Amino acid sequence: LGTNFGYWTVGANPSFQPTSIIDRLDFDNDTATAAPKGPLSRTAYNVGAVGNKPYAYVAGGGNPSASSIVDRIDYGNDTATTAVKGPLSSARRGAKGVGNLSYGYFGGGEPGPFSTVDRVDYANDTATAAPKGPMSSARRRQGSVSNLSYGYIAGGQYESTVDRIDFSNDTATASPRAPLSTAKRYVMGAGTNSYGYFAGGSQPNYISTIDRLDYSNDTAAMVPAGP
Repeated sequence: LGTNFGYWTVGANPSFQPTSIIDRLDFDNDTATAAPKGPLSRTAYNVGAVGNKPYAYVAGGGNPSASSIVDRIDYGNDTATTAVKGPLSSARRGAKGVGNLSYGYFGGGEPGPFSTVDRVDYANDTATAAPKGPMSSARRRQGSVSNLSYGYIAGGQYESTVDRIDFSNDTATASPRAPLSTAKRYVMGAGTNSYGYFAGGSQPNYISTIDRLDYSNDTAAMVPAGP
């Protein structure tokens, strides 16, 4: 998240204890060790994250129970402890984030699984996140990627479904698009303005597959990339 830097936040340490760590990667010096920032206002693992130009929002997670807390990272002051903002509408681990410059959306999660999609209004981020159109099915352990028009939530616990959230019509149920090449959980997403990539995961064995989604033709079968 961010234009000049990438941020990794929280997780479980080698003893499987939640942490509050935030590390920052400098894109212009990406061979250097990531610099500790933050920390998060709490310890957690399995959070979701999304951001715009000035801020990133880190939502939910476990410690060990599911949480509804939303923390905000200020890119302009990233050594400060994150600020607690309006919560999610329900406590969840693993809600995945997508968004544009105005709103962030957190979809799915566990222990549910949930089909809930909550919207954070960046201009009013102290309010409780507003539930919007649900996903087409309840999902946990899913991946996500987005561009300025749509967010895609992919896979999950033995799922290949890819749901598209239309940011201009976010009260509608998310629309299923081209599925992943295989059902997989813990898939991770990244993308450009033209393509989204869903990498790795398990089913239950670990896999190295990378699927490429063409945003301009998102009903077509995904093209293998990588691995």
